[in-house]
Amino acid sequence: MSSWKNTLVGDYEWGFLCMPRKFWKSGASRAPPFFGRDEPISIFVAAVMGLQHALAMVGGIITVPLIISGSFYGNFTQDESQYIIAAALIVSGIASMVQVTRFKIPFTPYYLGTGLLSVMGISFTFLPIAQSSIQNMRACACAGVSCRVGGSCNTCAVPLTGDCNTGQEAYGRFLGTLLVTCWIEIAFSFLPAKVLRATFPPVVTGTVVILIGANLLGTGFSYWGGGVFCAENATTTHPTCSGNGETNLNFGNWRYVGLGFVVFFTLVIVEIFGSPFMRNIQVVIGLLVGMIVASATYVTSCDKEGNCSKTLYVTDKVIRSAKWGEFLWVHTFPIGFYAPAILPCLLGYLVTTMECIGDVTATRETSNLPVAGEEFDANVQGGVLADGLNSFFGALGTMMPVTTFAQNNGVIALTRCASRRAGIACAAWLILLGIIGKFSAIILTIPNCVLGGMTTFLFVNVLVSGIKILTMGRGLTRRTRFIAAMSLAVGLGVTIVPAFVNVGNDEEHYPRQGPLWPTRDSWSPGFRGFRDAIIIVLSTGFSIGGFLCIILNFIIPYGEDDLVEHSGYTEEEYNPGVAAKEFALENGKAPPAIEMMHKHAG
Repeated sequence: MSSWKNTLVGDYEWGFLCMPRKFWKSGASRAPPFFGRDEPISIFVAAVMGLQHALAMVGGIITVPLIISGSFYGNFTQDESQYIIAAALIVSGIASMVQVTRFKIPFTPYYLGTGLLSVMGISFTFLPIAQSSIQNMRACACAGVSCRVGGSCNTCAVPLTGDCNTGQEAYGRFLGTLLVTCWIEIAFSFLPAKVLRATFPPVVTGTVVILIGANLLGTGFSYWGGGVFCAENATTTHPTCSGNGETNLNFGNWRYVGLGFVVFFTLVIVEIFGSPFMRNIQVVIGLLVGMIVASATYVTSCDKEGNCSKTLYVTDKVIRSAKWGEFLWVHTFPIGFYAPAILPCLLGYLVTTMECIGDVTATRETSNLPVAGEEFDANVQGGVLADGLNSFFGALGTMMPVTTFAQNNGVIALTRCASRRAGIACAAWLILLGIIGKFSAIILTIPNCVLGGMTTFLFVNVLVSGIKILTMGRGLTRRTRFIAAMSLAVGLGVTIVPAFVNVGNDEEHYPRQGPLWPTRDSWSPGFRGFRDAIIIVLSTGFSIGGFLCIILNFIIPYGEDDLVEHSGYTEEEYNPGVAAKEFALENGKAPPAIEMMHKHAG
């Protein structure tokens, strides 16, 4: 093949990528060629591989802005909702470009970016914090009766009580808080790699990620049943669910549940029969099939006189009225500050630091690169710094924090392409999808129930990833089991039973009232804000569970079954007791793990 054809097309084995899997056929198939991190792959191969990564990321990237812009939280206008989805894609693309390209900071040994095929997306970690904070900032009452600014509050004849922000104002205040708190992750990037690993071992990172997944799973199921608002009030006022086209059915209606299962079952079918390419983008395929079924069906309702009408799950009104082009700052939100969200946001950035370290490790492993040494430490340092600075840029770009995603590691493993050129192409695809305004409009037409079938799968994968992190290596020892159990007990407890800390999740009370720490009218605004911050931490499962896990990891002493895990020896090389004595006789000191235990106890 001539050089120009090789530059444009290349010789990748496309049959492997596109042929459906014969799950009944035994034996291993021949693997395609592996393209390393700095492999100069062809433009066409880079474009196709990059598109795979982009499509694998889209489902996760759009989920957070879709939820935040919905009527129950931000209550954004149609144009604002379309814009914020576009902004999420554009910010993720620009951030991924920085992460993949990698820059050395002049006159320092530090880097910005991993220099790996690392793709960034909107962090799920901050979704529970944003949900509770925005609800709190929008809380407003007229003579003790809950109302909404721009709605029922406008007719109030007495002074309003509460923060009384619009959804746009509340979102802007949250963005301002993120601009301040993101610097903790930037500071972490300059810590020695050994310190980072000691502070955030698998027992901490795994437990926190499990709690994040558990927290998010409730949101996914709420959308699956019809929507968050009707889920919150399903057992009291029994409202109908909006956000599902023209239909207005009660929460958990069999039609909504059935459409969500269409997505769920499609994911299973693709996993069984799909080609590597199809399995990489199975979330997109699931959404597409769900949308096709939802577009082809409708709800028929008849009155007593026998007059029947049809209501649709999917309409094209939003698509027809949408602009063709979007970009950052087409819409803006008034930047402010919300002090009660400081502590939860700081912990959120601790979590994204942990996630980044784990994702960089996984990316190096799938890229056939060693997961130890100076180069690995430089990748971790650059990745964490890029996470922090990109989150700062993201907030300036009207978007929630970004973090290094793990989904694309599966794409690397299946396609055997770890070339950074594919990462640059992925970033370009994400930016392009964000700029195309009609694409964001199509996403807005997805019914809540269809979106719920997809997000439930995404969110439970977060939980499963936490289990994998928690049990990595030799699995759980008595010490790590105790730490995880105590942290999960409290974190899952407040997630499952929020009334343990608060009266409920309604706008009038959350997180202002509750028997745990009732408020008083005599309190100053500053002390009231401090109290609200503590309540948000206590009522957010991964916040209180994460804090508890970090504290327990520092104070719980190591046991004998932890020695092998931390000594650097295999179990065959090191048997606690006998082997420790032999090591001491030969070297004149205790094994490394014993020394660590003594220092810890001292």
